[in-house]
Amino acid sequence: MRIARQTQKRTQASVNSEHNLMRLGWIKRIATPLTMFIVLRGFDNTVLKALQRHGSNHLIGGINPVSFCNVLFLVQLAAGLTFLAEGRQTLLRRLKALSAGDYLLLGSDALLGRCLGPTAYFFALESLSVISQTLLFALVLPVSALMARWCLNEPLPRGFGLSVVLISSGLYLSQLSATASGVPSEHRAGVVWALVGVIAFSGAGVTGRRIAKHHWPAAISIGLGSMVSAVVFAVLTLRFYGPSHFMPLQLWWVLGVLGLYALTLSLGSELALQLAYRNSSVATVSLWGSLTIAVSVTSAALLLNEQIQGTTLMGIIVLMAGVLSAKRSSIQTHSEPEG
Repeated sequence: MRIARQTQKRTQASVNSEHNLMRLGWIKRIATPLTMFIVLRGFDNTVLKALQRHGSNHLIGGINPVSFCNVLFLVQLAAGLTFLAEGRQTLLRRLKALSAGDYLLLGSDALLGRCLGPTAYFFALESLSVISQTLLFALVLPVSALMARWCLNEPLPRGFGLSVVLISSGLYLSQLSATASGVPSEHRAGVVWALVGVIAFSGAGVTGRRIAKHHWPAAISIGLGSMVSAVVFAVLTLRFYGPSHFMPLQLWWVLGVLGLYALTLSLGSELALQLAYRNSSVATVSLWGSLTIAVSVTSAALLLNEQIQGTTLMGIIVLMAGVLSAKRSSIQTHSEPEG
């Protein structure tokens, strides 16, 4: 009997040890990159807004040193160098194998998702609060679904109408308190820029689907477009601001814009997303990625003292329900076998 009990204890200890190892493996492979992506992407708006405000109080030559040109130049340059370096051994061979149509597809994706979209995102954030801008960009979900329907003939996800109603209702409720005392011209301009960004990022979603079918490495699908976009923003910087605008040598600028935003938040969230996709399904990443909205809203309230009134909070809850409904429905639709 004693030997049997000892054997049973050893077996149970072995099972517990195996479960603990599996749990640690799950945390390392899936939970960690997902959490990193949610936190880094969620803080993106808040940190960029803080840098915009700080730059407006520390003008250089009467110009805000935190402009869309130099910020997005650094962001795209960091991404381009990182992903091109990763695939540098086979890059030239793969580039030679691309057709003119492939280059057109990659160029369209870079124009929409890495030039026009981020520029609109930056200018919208200059005129809007972090909370308003974050919620408006939730429209990318339904608009991209409609574009995929028109351009790729993809079916609309089940429950699409309900998700559109919830997202629209959430946006309306969240804007009630902002419009109660009138809508300033800056706010209207920010909404226009946000809508431009929504259309651009939704279009990039369509080109991204087409690119995904080619199974190109990240050096081609991300790195190449990022480097071309960095060149575009470098030219714009030289044209509108001059060479000195690239790097105002002040500690807060170098640490904040280059270190915290370009390298940590922007590049860090992109790398975390790629790592999450390697170890998790698209469904898992998509659903958990919705939490970036909650992180962005919470960080704006705590760090920037943005007010969340009752109607705004209700709108955020309704919008989040619409976002989760849209993503869950989209996943269910695309996971069904055809025919």
